[in-house]
Amino acid sequence: MSNKVSKIPQYRQLYEILRKDITHGKYKAGDILPSESELYLAYKVTQPTVRQALALLVNDGYIKKHQGKGSIVLELPKGLGILSIEGRLANSTNNAENLTTKIIDGPRIVSWPKNMLFTPTQKELANHCFYIERQRRVADAVVFYEFLHIPNSNLPKFLACNLENKSLYELLYNSYKIEIKGGEQKIWAVNAEEKESGFLEVKQSSPVLRLERRIDTNREDFSIYTSLYVNTEKYLLQGLI
Repeated sequence: MSNKVSKIPQYRQLYEILRKDITHGKYKAGDILPSESELYLAYKVTQPTVRQALALLVNDGYIKKHQGKGSIVLELPKGLGILSIEGRLANSTNNAENLTTKIIDGPRIVSWPKNMLFTPTQKELANHCFYIERQRRVADAVVFYEFLHIPNSNLPKFLACNLENKSLYELLYNSYKIEIKGGEQKIWAVNAEEKESGFLEVKQSSPVLRLERRIDTNREDFSIYTSLYVNTEKYLLQGLI
């Protein structure tokens, strides 16, 4: 572990090291992480620090603890940051691994839209916001179409970020230490009209889900607002907020 002075707790630093080792393939699904003793010796941290880092990995779905075996790496969910998808048809289960993201518009700076379902705070409204429009598909099927509004507050060089096939929420954490802390969402079913059928590449009147979300973060007066349309013909939507 780094000896440099850091405001990030040591357990969180160790969590990030192990999380990246998992997401970058050093440890694959089914592998067993080094033991607690091996970890605290390797990274020169205390045993409670190791246990906190492992507990966070369990909580975030990267590993599971197995009595007598240790920390087993889980298959990574593929999806929309804090949401993921799971095939619900026999011929679609494995295709979820092929989720791709296409940026349709943005990021660019715009005025906050009027009549949002979740109202930004006065501090958020004091500045313009970043706008992103993106489409996410599995193979030839569009699963998500999303419109995001993010406060233009202390995000240097965000306009230059490449978000194609990238995790937005991972980028926000790694580059700006913005961490998702929960939020609120409203979900309802709609019949796809011309606009929605175009977004999701489905026939008009097809049933789709609409989600309006306010995603809260560890920054005061910094929530992410999204409008999300979902095609659930082949995939279930799952996740926590």
